[in-house]
Amino acid sequence: MPRPRKVIVLPESQIQDSISSGRTTVQMLAAAAGCSVPTMRRWLGENYGDRMTFTRGRTGGISLASPATTTEANTTEVVADSIAS
Repeated sequence: MPRPRKVIVLPESQIQDSISSGRTTVQMLAAAAGCSVPTMRRWLGENYGDRMTFTRGRTGGISLASPATTTEANTTEVVADSIAS
């Protein structure tokens, strides 16, 4: 039986506030969530994907890119084209 995964409850607003307030490291977020650094890094990667950037080194940390915006008109056209095909 595999070991159950750690449930991390960390609101996105708290992550964004900590990133915007200054340098934030994975270690800081892991301490806030009460988990290990590798677990926190994996969780951030799973939940934020390509939006999250990890920087190594003395001045390293994490940064969060804004989410990609899509317009409904473009999406509707693509769906209509694929349905018609």
